[in-house]
Amino acid sequence: MISVQSQRINFTPFALGDAEELFLIRGDAEAMRYWDWPADKTRAETGFVARQMLEDVNAGGARIWTVRLESGDFIGIVDLSEIANGEADLGFMIRRDYWGKGFAFAACTLAMLNARAMNLRRLRARIQADNLRSRKLLLRLGFSTVETRDMEVRPSVTKRCEFFALDDIAARFSGNRFP
Repeated sequence: MISVQSQRINFTPFALGDAEELFLIRGDAEAMRYWDWPADKTRAETGFVARQMLEDVNAGGARIWTVRLESGDFIGIVDLSEIANGEADLGFMIRRDYWGKGFAFAACTLAMLNARAMNLRRLRARIQADNLRSRKLLLRLGFSTVETRDMEVRPSVTKRCEFFALDDIAARFSGNRFP
């Protein structure tokens, strides 16, 4: 557990039963504004995506955690995906009513601690270039911008994207250095 604004968050492995609450984010057009796909229209769509996410976990290519308040209230998810060769991608989705309160930072920090425990050397992240909140978060976590370029995020949809990297994860948590 980690404390955020006098509230504790719990970090548990994502399960199919979390898909219902994940729809609180994936069904919110504003929360999905900078995502590669538009908001889900139905809970069934979110359930389908959740099953795909768990397939990646079961294949060993991802770790996904559900983030909740100590009270059990769902905040969002955070993940390490594309895990291979000592590297992984960091991803996060937080309910809009929890934005700007430090929960994304806390959740990503916990994911980074897990990356360290997994002996990963490098984390990557990609955001749409106009996603100022996520850019600010990644820089605060210690990531550096690697590249900015146009990329096809889904068939026939191209967006300007920024790519970030964080090398030497273990050093981020040594001594008194904490993101």
